[in-house]
Amino acid sequence: MLPSEIELSEVYKVSRGTVRKVLAALEEDGLVRRERGRGTFISRPQDQMNNSHMSSQSIAFIVPYVRDSFVSSILLGLESVIRKNGYTVLFHHVENDKEKQQIVLRQSSQQGISGIVLYPVDSNAISPILRELIQDEFPIVLVDRYIRGLYCDYVASDNYTGGLFATQHLLSLGHQRIAFLSWFDLATTMEHRRLGYRQALLEQGIEPESTLEWEVVGYPGIDTAALEKYLLEPNRPTALFVANDQLAISVLTVARSLDISIPEDLALVGFDNLDISAHLDIPLTTIAQPSFDIGYTAGELLISQIKKETSWTQRRILPVQLIVRRSCGAIKH
Repeated sequence: MLPSEIELSEVYKVSRGTVRKVLAALEEDGLVRRERGRGTFISRPQDQMNNSHMSSQSIAFIVPYVRDSFVSSILLGLESVIRKNGYTVLFHHVENDKEKQQIVLRQSSQQGISGIVLYPVDSNAISPILRELIQDEFPIVLVDRYIRGLYCDYVASDNYTGGLFATQHLLSLGHQRIAFLSWFDLATTMEHRRLGYRQALLEQGIEPESTLEWEVVGYPGIDTAALEKYLLEPNRPTALFVANDQLAISVLTVARSLDISIPEDLALVGFDNLDISAHLDIPLTTIAQPSFDIGYTAGELLISQIKKETSWTQRRILPVQLIVRRSCGAIKH
């Protein structure tokens, strides 16, 4: 175990920030490992030797966060394919941090694993290690979202059609003022759901209003104060399409605290169909993503790359489904 950051900064007469950068570089090179709550440890060569065979028969699944059933369902689908082909899945959670994602990508490639399934932190940043892996034709598949300017295999839901379905359903119930709520997220998923929402309005001759497109902070926690502000607006919309179920569940909670009745005062549609969505006090109308199939398909594409069965980039967009429950007002009991 290495001394603490404070002790190292005192010994070497440098700032704690410099020590932190050096430790991060050593961790990226695989020379040290950090264990939350314990400290930083030197990586022993013997450990690396013992793990070399296991790594060669493994693939890495790297995700930004784990806070609902979506990621676990993807993992189940992925693992079912990987296991049948004689591999195991090494799971990594990077806490929605792009630098940690880059470190895990580099460590994974250095440990001799066979491939990577990556759920990117966002759709904008192409890290040098990720570009390097693609150029070296290292087996890698993205899930849920793609990264702009990076050409590699990816698997995602049909987010545009999901946004279209959700908004068309609310329009069919007679709503004209429909808001779209998402959290701040530089991801193609949110953009495509927003585009579907706008298209549904335009098809009914309704011009989308920027004042009805709301965003709140969503990580590490949801900004409920901002939700309260939106829901208390005097010209509040009659319906709300929310870009994911976790945020929609927060809307239900905040609405209850403000004595706003769902769906009588505000019709609500989410996106994801999380395990909990059907079991809420007011069951949530939502767009179901085929999360297990996303993982399964990603596993198939990755195995195909590992076996060098394909030489072209593959993109799989999987269909979504509208699940109607009480929160939208279409079902009374």
